[in-house]
Amino acid sequence: MAMIVLVLAALGAAAWYLLLRPGVEVASSVDPDVTITCPASASVSEEGCRDWGDAVLAAGPPSHTFEMDDLARLSLVRGPFGGACEVSYFLQRYADDPAWTDAVACPSR
Repeated sequence: MAMIVLVLAALGAAAWYLLLRPGVEVASSVDPDVTITCPASASVSEEGCRDWGDAVLAAGPPSHTFEMDDLARLSLVRGPFGGACEVSYFLQRYADDPAWTDAVACPSR
C-alpha cells in the first residue's frame, strides 16, 4: 500500500513539473525583432525553440493578411499526447491577439 502511494506521489510530482515549469522565450536568429515562445508542454530547449521558430520564419508568410515586417512574436505549441503542432503569429500593433494561427510541423524529439 505504501508503495502505491509513493508511486502516485511521484507521478503527481512529475505531472506538476511538466505542466507548471516555465516556457521558453528566445529571440529569432532569422529576424532578431521577433520573439519566439514555446510553452513548457512543447518540451523543447531554448535552442530547439529558436530552431523551430526560425524554420517557420524561413518558410515565409502563411497568408497575405499581414506583412512579416509587422511580426513581433511567434508562439509555437505542441498538441497534447503527440497531437498536431501549431504556430500563432502576433503583430506589433495587436500584441495580445494572434493575427494568424496555422498548423506547423512538429520538431523531432
